[in-house]
Amino acid sequence: MLDYISVFSRAIGLARHAGARQGLATTNIANADTPGYRAKDIPDFSVDQAAATQPPRATRPGHVSTGFETTYRARAVATEAENPNGNTVSLEEEMVRSAEAEHKHDLAMTVYTKSLDLLRMSLGGRR
Repeated sequence: MLDYISVFSRAIGLARHAGARQGLATTNIANADTPGYRAKDIPDFSVDQAAATQPPRATRPGHVSTGFETTYRARAVATEAENPNGNTVSLEEEMVRSAEAEHKHDLAMTVYTKSLDLLRMSLGGRR
């Protein structure tokens, strides 16, 4: 039911996006010593949401799926420095991405809980 109210769907989407970005940061950190590994990231939430609002375009029958997609397309991160073994993971950058993802997730959960409190109060319930 709450998925139909835009503030709740945006908060849920931001939380899912932050979780996916956090997962990629931890995967990158885990592969920091893997030769030839390329660091990956996903686009920012606003960019990803703008792309999601465009109608899907079918290029062949059965190409476009219906329903809510929860997967994000990871792409290699362009970095200036590359380790001698071909690895592009920078632990400092991954820690920054991880902290940003945590901040976005906290923001999403705060928006969600405060909006839920407002909805309860408007329906005559108590917090």
